[in-house]
Amino acid sequence: MIPLDLHSEKFARTGNIAGEGSRRLMGRPALGLLQTVIREALQNSVDAAPEGNWVEILLRFRTVEGEELVHLRDLFFQTLPPEEADAAKGEEETANLREILREDRVSLLEIADFNTRGLAGPTRADVTAGAERLDFVNFLRNIGAARDTHHGGGTYGYGKTSLYALSRASTIIVDTQTTCGGVPVRRVMGCQLGDAFEAVTDGERRRFTGRHWWGRDDAEGGVEPLEGAEAAELSELLGLPPRDERRTGTTIAIVAPHVDRGEDLRAELVETVLWNFWPRMCGFTPAERKIEVRLEFEGEQVAIPAPEHYPPLDLYAEALRNVRGEGAGEVTTIRSARPIADLGRLSIVRGLRAPRNLMALRDGSPMREQAHSIALMRPVELVVRYLPGEPFVDKHFEWAGVFICSEEDEIEEAFAVTEPPAHDDWIPDMLPKGRAKTYVNVALRELKLAAATYVQPKAALGTSEDRGPSVAKIAARLGRMLSRSSGKGPGRATSHGGVGSKKKITISAPRFVGLEYRNGQRVAKFEAELVNDGSQPDLVLHASPHLVLDGSFTSVDDLPGDITIDLLDLSLADKTAGSKGIKIENTQGMVTCRVTLPDDAAVGIRFSFEEGDAA
Repeated sequence: MIPLDLHSEKFARTGNIAGEGSRRLMGRPALGLLQTVIREALQNSVDAAPEGNWVEILLRFRTVEGEELVHLRDLFFQTLPPEEADAAKGEEETANLREILREDRVSLLEIADFNTRGLAGPTRADVTAGAERLDFVNFLRNIGAARDTHHGGGTYGYGKTSLYALSRASTIIVDTQTTCGGVPVRRVMGCQLGDAFEAVTDGERRRFTGRHWWGRDDAEGGVEPLEGAEAAELSELLGLPPRDERRTGTTIAIVAPHVDRGEDLRAELVETVLWNFWPRMCGFTPAERKIEVRLEFEGEQVAIPAPEHYPPLDLYAEALRNVRGEGAGEVTTIRSARPIADLGRLSIVRGLRAPRNLMALRDGSPMREQAHSIALMRPVELVVRYLPGEPFVDKHFEWAGVFICSEEDEIEEAFAVTEPPAHDDWIPDMLPKGRAKTYVNVALRELKLAAATYVQPKAALGTSEDRGPSVAKIAARLGRMLSRSSGKGPGRATSHGGVGSKKKITISAPRFVGLEYRNGQRVAKFEAELVNDGSQPDLVLHASPHLVLDGSFTSVDDLPGDITIDLLDLSLADKTAGSKGIKIENTQGMVTCRVTLPDDAAVGIRFSFEEGDAA
């Protein structure tokens, strides 16, 4: 096989963007570089799938050595950029490609998709294509092409620079099985996104942008991708994932990635895929929207668990089913009052904190922690980011939420354009004043309030028209969980047991205030506010503990034999009655009680009044 040719881009008379300028277009993602790469690549794969197609992804980390390394050096990268291009890298942490190819082993991180269109369309950016797609030139030639997928994962073009940033040589290899003019075609090409430099060419010193391509000389001062049987042969010699006309799609091989070989890398790949793409990987995801991800690490297949069976993603998955209308849980519509619009749907699910599979999670993984966030998405159902809220004080419990913005074009577009190049946030300040900015601002305001008040609801400020109904519903639901004796929700004064029906003697819903330890036993402390006008001094206040699980409660008399809940004390002002009731007389103020807390369970308190002497 004839080795590939190299084309280094010169600055045009009218100017170009330098390679380092292209890399800066990625901005400063909130995520790590590897996570940004996986997110960007898989989002592009989803956008490249024809409507109704599921997508298969292969993530593979491998070491190239022996004959494959010889082919990489002698066939693909026989011709390298001039040494002036290497010198231009200065003190950057990247190595030049020349140094990397001298090593005995070169690592590749490959991201391959199947059942997608591949990089279709013409290979030159200066030709018209009519109605044909421009995927090839937008990915390998152009910088920052506008999004061309309706409700797609992101603005196609900018985030691809993360692929080069992950390579120590700023170099990638692309192998695609696609179509052009309706005809199947196989293409292989290499690309480097280096720094601008100066070098002598054709007897004169010229300036170069730092962008380089490996392919076949087109006799017009550029290169075209290797195509057809030659492309398939070279791909096989390099050991890239096999494909044919029935296995359309694209493989991106990142040369010498900035990663450390080992278990941490394997765990980070598993975590990144699950944490960002679980909505499209669940067993209940419709077949036409499914992403099937396989992971191969140095020749070994690595299992990726089903999200709905992998804590804490099981809670997020349940919330997603609710938002989709397939679950039984409560869903709240986030609304804007001015202008009037339904901005999206929110569901929050709570549960016991299940044990984690620590073998599949690296240190510092967010999935190790107690879940207390809302996953933010657009209708494409790819996680933009997680909006944190207040966690349960009791570490045995956690909650997870899902918000998906409306599919209405105006609203979906408002959220899409607030995403930075890495698609990892919604930043409404990027927009001018107007309807779109209002939509995103209102949604984020309501979501932040919901996340902050889910565990300990607070009275909503302003009118319901201004605030929307979501927080009130969430607060009321949590109030019913903590105290079934009060159906009015937390924070509201309420009479108990029918006594004090004139509402002159009332007690608020109990509020959990913290954990204590007594003789090695966990103890939960609750408070409530008693209002007492002294009209019924013989009333006795009682506190009855119960086990709380999934929104219901069980009295102490109905608990299994190995679970016990004891009321340790009940106090009102300067009166303490152990586990007995307290005669309220004319006393009012803060009521406190302490209850033993069994392992892997939560407890609640129900207050009631009775006439007669304290027990």
